[in-house]
Amino acid sequence: MQKRTRILIGLGFSALVIVLALLILAYHLSTRSFPTATGSLKVRGIVRPVAIERDQFGVPHIFAESSVDAWFAAGFVQAQDRMWQMDLLRRAGEGRLAEILGREALPIDRMFRTLGLRDLAEQTVRFLDAETRTALEAFARGVNAALEEQRGRYAIEFDMLGFEPDPWEPRHTLLLAKLMAWELNTSRWVDITYGYIAQHFGERRARDLYPDWPAAAPTVLPARQTLSAFLQADAAYRRFFGPSDDGSGSNGWVIAPSKSVTGNAVLANDPHLIFTAPARWYEMHLSSPDFDVIGASIPGVPFVVIGRNRHIAWGMTSAMIDDVDYYVEETDSVEFPTHYRLNDRWVPIRMRTDTILVKDNPPVILTTYHTHRGPVINRIEPAAEPSDRLLSMKWVAGEPSLEVRAIMNLNRARNWREFRSALEDFSAPAQNFLYADAEGNIGYVTGGKIPRRPSPQFSSPYPGWNDRNDWTGFVPFEQNPSAYNPPQGFIVTANNKIVAGDYPYYLSSNWEPPWRAERIVELLGRDGAKTLEDHQRIQLDVLSPQARVLIPEILKAYESVGAANDDVRTALNYFRNWDFQMREESVAGSLFEAFLVEAIHNTFADELGPLLTSLYDTLSSKPMTAITNLLQRDSSDWFDDVRTPASETKTGIITKSLARAVERLRAMLGGELKEWRWGKIHTVEFGHIFGRNQFLRRLFNVGPLSVGGSHATVWKGDYRLKEPFLNHLGPSMRLIVDMADVNNTRIVVPPGQSGHLFHRNYDNQIPLWRNGAYKQQPMDREKVEEREHQLLILRPE
Repeated sequence: MQKRTRILIGLGFSALVIVLALLILAYHLSTRSFPTATGSLKVRGIVRPVAIERDQFGVPHIFAESSVDAWFAAGFVQAQDRMWQMDLLRRAGEGRLAEILGREALPIDRMFRTLGLRDLAEQTVRFLDAETRTALEAFARGVNAALEEQRGRYAIEFDMLGFEPDPWEPRHTLLLAKLMAWELNTSRWVDITYGYIAQHFGERRARDLYPDWPAAAPTVLPARQTLSAFLQADAAYRRFFGPSDDGSGSNGWVIAPSKSVTGNAVLANDPHLIFTAPARWYEMHLSSPDFDVIGASIPGVPFVVIGRNRHIAWGMTSAMIDDVDYYVEETDSVEFPTHYRLNDRWVPIRMRTDTILVKDNPPVILTTYHTHRGPVINRIEPAAEPSDRLLSMKWVAGEPSLEVRAIMNLNRARNWREFRSALEDFSAPAQNFLYADAEGNIGYVTGGKIPRRPSPQFSSPYPGWNDRNDWTGFVPFEQNPSAYNPPQGFIVTANNKIVAGDYPYYLSSNWEPPWRAERIVELLGRDGAKTLEDHQRIQLDVLSPQARVLIPEILKAYESVGAANDDVRTALNYFRNWDFQMREESVAGSLFEAFLVEAIHNTFADELGPLLTSLYDTLSSKPMTAITNLLQRDSSDWFDDVRTPASETKTGIITKSLARAVERLRAMLGGELKEWRWGKIHTVEFGHIFGRNQFLRRLFNVGPLSVGGSHATVWKGDYRLKEPFLNHLGPSMRLIVDMADVNNTRIVVPPGQSGHLFHRNYDNQIPLWRNGAYKQQPMDREKVEEREHQLLILRPE
């Protein structure tokens, strides 16, 4: 054997040994942080013993003798399972990520310190009533008791970054509520992007790209400034954490007993968020003499956010309310402003200087500016390119609010009146709240503050040098859209338009496409009472109404034009025989989605250019809606390619896009066209923040996995146009509540309950989720104990 060969073999063996040693070390560091789930622990902060019974998926059923002890135990188990996630989100909201992640996270810290979420949380603490304060303090004591019990064996992420978590405080829970409001606020992107496009192309053509709600589609209820730093910072946050602002949505519906085989009301809900590891939701059951509630919480929150108690159930979808406006401010100086003009006065601008600590780097000084409306958002980078005006932002969540109290009161509400009363405290992010109760009633309320604007339609950004476009308060809660026991026997909300045009206040122009709502209404409207299995099938439905309207347009275009090659002819044959189901094995589904990507590019990119195209893709449902509408017209200015002397037509766009779609798929998949199945390219990966490193990605991320669905299906399978066809967003949880049986709630939360790498519950709900299966959430203690479970008793020290 040659010496060089021996050296290479030796190096390869050494590398293998090093990799194995690192994996063994990672396994040791991970497993030592696994939570104590059996036996007995003495803890400070409770009055009476608390029983924590974890089922085979790690979901805690907490049985306490007082509400305070139950909230304490909620903090204890969440910290056991998800402290890394809780700490990371807390740091993001406070603008303290750069302390542990370095300069890469600095734009995110600048953005959130400019928004002032930490200050808002601290201000909200002063508004808390005694009971809400008691709950948050008990939860914080529970978190800190778990930190004390786990000292020296925290989650592996803490070891890898070399720091320990700070104690939890009530303000941190309030901070997470503000952070969620920011994540679910899509209006900030629509206003900015629409403003850019309208400035370049005018209002009429901008409306083509942001179309209004179709007149025939179902409603829930019948009847240019310099912003590069702000946009880049928000994009960086989305890359780190994958929040749901780029094409989010959810499905939810309730049906009356007359429509249900169970003889009582049924509620179904599947919130659509970016897929992450750990999961965005945390399942738990809290039982005390004061309340008995089960469902899904958010790590860092002591209450069940979506779920049921023994009297009512509730679910949520994003209401898509326009809760942000921008104002162009006139200041005495752009570089160093001290005053801004309002009507005939010069008003002092509020200035704050902050210090951001950066790992392995000197501290960074940040100066933020605020008007009476809110923060100036185009000055978060000192080196941001100069602009002649500053832009301030008015946001519903930009003031103290009590969403946590609303959720706490939902947890123990017993009827419609108490449900509505709880939601009076809910400000942002505005949600469509669905309701069902054990008496067979169903209902709906828009929960959240709706701004009262002088202008009845979208037109932000506004001139800020007068107050003519300032909000005049909020719509009184009793005038928020609402329904109770409607005659049709069901209510559907899928981020569709909430009310018809006769509602007296402007709500939004930012609705999701009508496809999911249309399909759910179609399936619920079919004859016959629905079983729980019927509701499961609806949540798993992958028929594309978008394909159902566009495939005839594609086939019609080829009636007068020949196919370019054999692959295109074969693709057309697949379309002719397609049932519009976006299943994993569908070849027609691959061809159709590739066609859409090419059609959007061929229609818009020549005029939008790289910057606007990138901004437009931020809300991926918008270009999907726009191209669907345009391809149902005979002509449009957008079809013409301004870079050529010819005048391109709809037929030309269709034939060019299908030919290029085939070329794209051949380059991606090769082989025979009949093997180009949708699941080969439409994959999902539950991303961990460490997954940005290619070596760590294999350890921390879950996937990639083949999945069906698309933008247009009930089983939502979104992808970004700049990253086709990676499914980044979809059902983060599926929930079906049977009000006839407290032990028959069905749920699945991918990837799993645990946040600990190598734990069996880190990803063991993935098979259920992918295969359309559910697990039961019993409430009766004897039912819980009939199943495999682990028992931990917390005893007062």
